[in-house]
Amino acid sequence: MRGNYWFKAKSKKVLFEFSIRRNITVIKGDSATGKTTLLHILYEYLRIGKQSGYSVSTNTAYYVYIRDEVGRDWKDALYPLKNTIIFIEENNDFIFTEEFASFVKKSGNYFVLVTRAPLKMLPYSIHEIYEIITDGKRTDIKESYHEFKEIYSNYPILENNKIQNVVTEDSNSGYQFWTKALVGSKVISSNGNANIIKQVKNLEPGDTLVIADGAAFGSLIESCLSSFRAQTNRRISLWMPESFEYLILKSGVLRNEELISILNNVSQYVESEKYESWENFFTELLITLTADGVERYSKNVLNAYYLQEWIIEKIKGQMPKEIKL
Repeated sequence: MRGNYWFKAKSKKVLFEFSIRRNITVIKGDSATGKTTLLHILYEYLRIGKQSGYSVSTNTAYYVYIRDEVGRDWKDALYPLKNTIIFIEENNDFIFTEEFASFVKKSGNYFVLVTRAPLKMLPYSIHEIYEIITDGKRTDIKESYHEFKEIYSNYPILENNKIQNVVTEDSNSGYQFWTKALVGSKVISSNGNANIIKQVKNLEPGDTLVIADGAAFGSLIESCLSSFRAQTNRRISLWMPESFEYLILKSGVLRNEELISILNNVSQYVESEKYESWENFFTELLITLTADGVERYSKNVLNAYYLQEWIIEKIKGQMPKEIKL
């Protein structure tokens, strides 16, 4: 399954409009913010259609899982589904299991998971973590209008960070690039995103920038931000581009006509059954596009081609304007 899918779900009192563009979407938020109402509308319309008193419009097949039924558990309900967006109500603890994570990665479906707890078994993007908000400015409709708001869209927040240290989750090509590109800072690898908190805590005092791959960082962002705020001996900022490979692709270093089209509409090219996250897609795309040229890319050892000064400046140009090095 691939692509961007839209939904319009309404009752006499409320209207929800949103789009789903990746294989994993997480909806967070406190009670009474609309999560249960949305799933109830979707579920009842799927069950009995217009007789429910609700209306649902969409350009895809969907399914709503509320809870286990007598004699039928989640596997019986979900395993037969193909090319379907599956909504799962919170309080279903199976979504935290390794078995469910394996199913998500291989099923070829999209998943919308309502949960306030991080899903540590799943590689989901920081850009697909939402809360439901009410837009009181819509005067063209009679219903209360609800939409999804991305929670972590405003990072990095630098707050006068002097960036004396840089911690990168990448221990291979990305680390090699930033070591060369950020000569004014001490660059350290955390050897994986799960080690970032520990690595930052072990640093000597000094302002720090953490660079992590946002395409698969969703389950870790809350714990990282909480840990960083608790450290008073340094300013710590977090920058989360999709991945290092994405920065290269976006920089304009490669001359490929189709690449611009791909990057402008990524969801149309990422098959969920093949790629567990966009990070994997960007890596394969970069390796494929450079396989026969001097730009040949390897994730393990960075080709010296990418360490030329003009290319370094092109890739650094993808950094947010707030980061000044």
